[in-house]
This record gives sequence, C-alpha cells and structure tokens, in this order.
Amino acid sequence: MSDITVYDILVVGGGMTGTALALGLSQQGWRVGLIEGSERSALLKVPEPVEGVADFEPRVSAISMASQKLLESLGAWEGVAAGRHCAYQAMTVWDGDGTGRIHFEAAELQARALGTIVENRSLVRALFETVEVSNVELIDGVQVTGSWLDGGRRGIELADGRKLVAQLVVAADGANSRMRQWVGLPTREWDYDQQAIVCTVRTAQSHRYTAWQRFSQTGPLAFLPLATENGDETFCSIVWSQDTDEARRLMALDEATFTAELERAIEQELGAVEMISRRFAFPLRQRHAKDYVATGFVLVGDAAHTIHPLAGQGANLGYGDVRVLMDELSKARAGGLSPANELVLARYQRRRKAENLTMMAAMEGFKQLFGRDELPLRWIRNTGMRWLDGRGPIKNRIAAEAMGLII
Repeated sequence: MSDITVYDILVVGGGMTGTALALGLSQQGWRVGLIEGSERSALLKVPEPVEGVADFEPRVSAISMASQKLLESLGAWEGVAAGRHCAYQAMTVWDGDGTGRIHFEAAELQARALGTIVENRSLVRALFETVEVSNVELIDGVQVTGSWLDGGRRGIELADGRKLVAQLVVAADGANSRMRQWVGLPTREWDYDQQAIVCTVRTAQSHRYTAWQRFSQTGPLAFLPLATENGDETFCSIVWSQDTDEARRLMALDEATFTAELERAIEQELGAVEMISRRFAFPLRQRHAKDYVATGFVLVGDAAHTIHPLAGQGANLGYGDVRVLMDELSKARAGGLSPANELVLARYQRRRKAENLTMMAAMEGFKQLFGRDELPLRWIRNTGMRWLDGRGPIKNRIAAEAMGLII
C-alpha cells in the first residue's frame, strides 16, 4: 500500500462541474484530488481577442444567478468576470407557428441580469486559475484506465501506472462516463431524434443583451448574446435543435443558403446575419442514471443526467448537484462522518433526483407541446403564452425560480 496515494475524495473529470466541486470540497477541509486528462497549460490558455466569429468557442453555457453565486463562493467568478462574458438583461420567446410571445426583463425581477452567457473554455479556465491557488491536488495530463473497490474504499488506476485510493470517488466525467460504466450504474435513456446545430454569428443589429428563442414544429432556435473586448454587441451563439432529417439537410447547405435559412428561422429579429462560423452538429439524447450512488461512489453533472438544450439548463443542473453534495458533505465533516457514509450519499441522491427528473419532464413536455401541429395544441400554447405574458407577478415568479433568482 505504500505506493498508493490516499485521498479523502477523488474527483474524476475537470470540466465545469467537477472542478467546481473539487474546489468546494477542498475549502471544507477534505483532502481532494482532481483528475483531468488535459494538460493544465491547455486549460489555462487565454483565448485571443475577438476579431471575427471564428474567435469564439461554439460551446457556451447560460449561467443562472444561482450558479453564479456558487462560483462566487468558490472564488472563481472573478476570473469569469475578467474574461469574455455577457450578462443578458432580457429574454424573448415566441411560437414561430403562431402568435404567442412572452418577454422577460431583469428589471421586472429586481435583478441585475437574468443570467450570463459564458464560453465553456472561459469558465473552465477561471475555475482552474482558482485551483492553482487552492489546496486541490491536480492530477492532469493523464487518463483513468480502471477502478476497483478496495474494502470500503475506491481505487483508481491511471494510464501512467499510478494508483490512487479514496473514501469517496466522484464521477464528473461527462455523459458517456466510463466511471459510471465501470462501477455498473445503469441509465435510462432515449434518443430525441434531433440534432443541435451550434455556431457563432454576427448580425446587422445589436442583440440588445437579450436571449432570443423561437419555437417551431421541428425544434427550437436560440440566439444567445455574446460580448467582446471592445463592446461589440452584434455577436451571438446559436443553438438550433432540429429533427434529425432537417438538421442533416441544414448542415449540408452551403454557407449562403444556410445563412438565408437562419435569417428566415429567426424572423430577422436582429436583421441580416452577416457572418457565420464553422457549424457543428451533435445528436441529442436524454440520459438519466437509475442511481446516483454506490459504495464509495457518486455521480454529478452530465455523468448523472443529460437534458435537451432548449432551456439551457444543463450546466445549472450540474451546479445544483455541486451545491447539494457540498452541503451534505459539509454536514458529514461537521459530524465526524466519512464522505462515503451511505446515509449522506442517500440524502444527496434523494434531493437531486427529484429536481433533475422534474426539469427533464418539463423539457420533454415543452418539446412535445411545440413539436405538434394540431390546432387545439397550437391554440393552447399561443393563448397560454399571451395570457402568461400579461400576468406580470405570475410570470415573474416563474421566471425567478427557473433562472435561479430564488433558490
């Protein structure tokens, strides 16, 4: 055992969720190791200033106020704020096949913003800058090749031959989590039969610090505002979720034809689309682990659940996992309990499963509601949107809860 390094907690996966969790648990006093396959130098690289659409990362996240508060408590938000980020003040959602429209304003909620759009790499960089001055022991540039149960502890083997053990291993290694598979936690999953097309665009008009989302029968289109170093307000990140056949058709179009289709789909709310970056498409699949915990083991973030991107809640659900697991492990430490205590982990699972399943069910309901063209359903959704838009207190309460302004 002398050649095996021992930790209280090992976090596998240094993405947005795993790194935040490692920071939080280290601040509680646990000895925490964070395993990440990429080199720290790559994770800490500062992107070049924006000159065009190609300078943004296609992958962005809409960070809620609740998630921002978590990152502030970890000391990472200062790094986010120092880089490119766009706090959006409004959101407009409408039915492209009808007349329903609803608009939200941060001012009506007495909030500074509804949320913040951040490039994923910028968020990860800010977290790793914080790791650099923390007590987290970063194990970077190496892959995990195996896991085993050693009595009451979990063992991890790395590609370079090192062996690590911990009382608790946290899998934060993404939707196709190898850790989840090795431990044997099954999932329920199904294909949405849709693909999400993502890219960056530049428009003729300012985005007005507003997130725009148009629903259609074949899927939603979102224009998410981006910020630049010089204050240019004409860049947006798009997420266009479409039925698989339609997504393939759109991806096969040349740039000019695709741009024309995009302008039509967004109804030229921001004028002409003047520039467009390289397009990427990925299949959409909903996945949920039947159990989040096993002996000395727990899932967080995409390793536990993935969700349709139509409401941009994936990252925020992951940060919800982080908040609750930190809370339960803080109580365990105060009570002198192991971080792998079965009752502690069971409470985490109970608290998070309910919220995650509720959000997943809501997203499936939205997809079904807007994905069907029967006249009664079209009337219900358009009438409902207009009714809710005219009921300020109700609308604002719903928005506040959805956007993490009420925790």
